[in-house]
Amino acid sequence: MIRASRVVGRDRTAPDGENGEMGAVFELAHAHALQLELAYQVAADGKATVRVRGELDIATADQAYAYLRDVVDNQDGPVMMNLSELSFCDAAGLGVLAKVAGHARRSGRSLKLTAARPALLRIMRITGMDETFPEVRNPALSVISLPRQATMAVGS
Repeated sequence: MIRASRVVGRDRTAPDGENGEMGAVFELAHAHALQLELAYQVAADGKATVRVRGELDIATADQAYAYLRDVVDNQDGPVMMNLSELSFCDAAGLGVLAKVAGHARRSGRSLKLTAARPALLRIMRITGMDETFPEVRNPALSVISLPRQATMAVGS
């Protein structure tokens, strides 16, 4: 299941009327467990931040792409995707990131990734996707940097 929403300003009232984290939540797919949650918020300066939580994989890729494409299309300012809560991303998920980046570029819009986890950064480097998102090549900009690899001397 995918849950997607837009949080507008300071109004964070859940659909059931209680104060909550999400506003205007709607269901995009039906399943037994929540696999992916997408939400975006637009700051006063026009920058939109999309929070990606859960698994971006073959089961969620089509709906995620549609949602992200709509966010890019409906923003005048830059769009940032916060990937700090992305727990899993398979090849279909990488494809979504590449397709959304291409769509943003063709539309003349800015799309950047932030807070990608080390495992995702590694796969992006291996596949060359770090060229699509050069901000992930600079650890200072990607919030989470790759850990140093330990070395071990054999025998003495």
